[in-house]
Amino acid sequence: MTTGPTPADAEELRQLLARFSHAFDNADAPALAEVFTEDGVIELTRTGAVFTGLEKIRVFARDLGPEHPDHQTLDSVFTVDEDGTFRGRSRYLAILPDGSVHNGDYFDVYTRTPDGWRIAHRRSVPRYPLQRHHRA
Repeated sequence: MTTGPTPADAEELRQLLARFSHAFDNADAPALAEVFTEDGVIELTRTGAVFTGLEKIRVFARDLGPEHPDHQTLDSVFTVDEDGTFRGRSRYLAILPDGSVHNGDYFDVYTRTPDGWRIAHRRSVPRYPLQRHHRA
């Protein structure tokens, strides 16, 4: 059976998700360390690309360049597994430079560090995927 986090944890996790959009969309390398663990993972299910480690996540964000989508994270639901693992499921909307929208779900695993909550693993599952592929 899963349970929810405390209200304080839920608010901190919502703040973490907001920091993701700002840091990732601006390829802000220092700020990405406030979002992901050092060994964090982003998994893109449509292409099979996996970016493991903070440095590869930074390069991924930077290399998207001017075609970079603008991410909005919505409708987040947090649970805590019996073993204490914090998980989240969020909807996302990504606005593309031409104004079109790409959307899907994030499935996250969070870790509490001495510096606050971080994303340890993010699986991005598109509903209406982009035509171009991102490869690791």
